[in-house]
Amino acid sequence: MSRLVKICGLRTVDLALVAATAGADLIGLVFAPSRRQVSIAEAQHIAAAVRALPPPRPLIVGLFVNAPAADVAEITAIVGLEAIQLSGDEPPDYPIPKGLPLLRAIRMTSTPHEEAWLARIAAAPSVDSGLPPMLALVDAHVAGAYGGTGTQADWSRAARIARQVPTILAGGLTPENVAAAIAQVQPLGVDVSSGVERDGQKDPALITAFIEAARRG
Repeated sequence: MSRLVKICGLRTVDLALVAATAGADLIGLVFAPSRRQVSIAEAQHIAAAVRALPPPRPLIVGLFVNAPAADVAEITAIVGLEAIQLSGDEPPDYPIPKGLPLLRAIRMTSTPHEEAWLARIAAAPSVDSGLPPMLALVDAHVAGAYGGTGTQADWSRAARIARQVPTILAGGLTPENVAAAIAQVQPLGVDVSSGVERDGQKDPALITAFIEAARRG
């Protein structure tokens, strides 16, 4: 089974096209405060370039942290986002614009808040093909951070979640360890950001190597 591959934190058209050409299924644009944050104008340029590609092409995911739902809906419409990632403290009844697929960050804190989100994901309808309507994006818990730290998630706990709900594994993945992570966790997909960076910048060779390794995994 081929796993979905998401390359997150892309900031330029050139790098988005590298990821697309290498076979990424999802590209993540960060709208939350971060060194990887893109402006709406930058996101529009990236999204337009990706949408101009022949199919199959990556879906465009917008990553938000504690943003008002109205802001998320507005940015979604302006940029043409095709999926939403929530990585903050958003409540489980947070409205998703246009019924788009949702990737919900789960950092395995075992809090009632996270358990409620997992219950919502589990209750979502299943699909035969394409991206499920709701997925758990399992990441490492790092106090004071909302992701992108490069810290490896607990693969054993992630595997238990992956057996219960559609799961994308994130957290400290690299071209070197992603195949082992897939073998242990058996997720629907994998997500990488810092693991394809060199000196804090996305590296085309690492992006390509990660996708190839994930496909082999």
